Amino acid sequence: MNRIFRLTYRFLVSSMDINTISFFIMMPVGYLLIMGLMMGSIIPFMYYDGLKISYVTFIAPGIVADQILIGGSLAGWVLWQDKRIGMLEQIFSMPYTRFDYLIGTLISMIAVTFAGSIVMTLVAIPFISLKISMMGFAIVIIFLVLGTFTFGSIMLSLGAVVKSNQMFNLLSNIIFFIVTFASSVFYPITDETPIAFKIIAEINPLTYVVDGIRSAYLNTIGFNDLYDFIILFILSISFMAIATNLYKKIKLSATV
Repeated sequence: MNRIFRLTYRFLVSSMDINTISFFIMMPVGYLLIMGLMMGSIIPFMYYDGLKISYVTFIAPGIVADQILIGGSLAGWVLWQDKRIGMLEQIFSMPYTRFDYLIGTLISMIAVTFAGSIVMTLVAIPFISLKISMMGFAIVIIFLVLGTFTFGSIMLSLGAVVKSNQMFNLLSNIIFFIVTFASSVFYPITDETPIAFKIIAEINPLTYVVDGIRSAYLNTIGFNDLYDFIILFILSISFMAIATNLYKKIKLSATV
């Protein structure tokens, strides 16, 4: 266990410099303030799940859920950098196993996701109507964990298979863009949504995370959230199995 915590600390310290932290905080804050307040001046209110709410109240849970992309990106980026510069071989030449490395990565993902979600919630509180209950807090934690594991597994798979830094940056940016904007972060998915975008949103893990957290924040928890949980659980298990398999296949100069 001590080995895992040491690797977790190493992941966080090596990847969280001041520039990275500033970017991770300022980008979602910018989404919330610029999109929420400026679009809120155009859309003074909207109806969602039977409630009349402001637009910033609608998107705030989506921005909180978007933190899973940041936590997941950390996992893929660290694995890719360690593989690229030969750090994996150095780590595995010490008394660390592939299992230690993988669990340490998952813990660091969760830590980054939760930290970002807390910051975003605190920033959003003055602008939104928050009706979360104790059950809602539990639901938020569950959906953030499952979402982080899902997206983190996708980025770990990417870090395990790509061969160049340019390709990793290109693919990760494309994934980040599609997952964010082809989801229910900024707008509800309805029958009027164009069919192509609706299909993408319905297979997008972030949509289920956003919907679950939004229900918790607005205290409109219902049967749909159980459906979202089941889908997200299946996706997280599936993507984690794929990521673990690809991770085990990473070639090193020595057998580990």
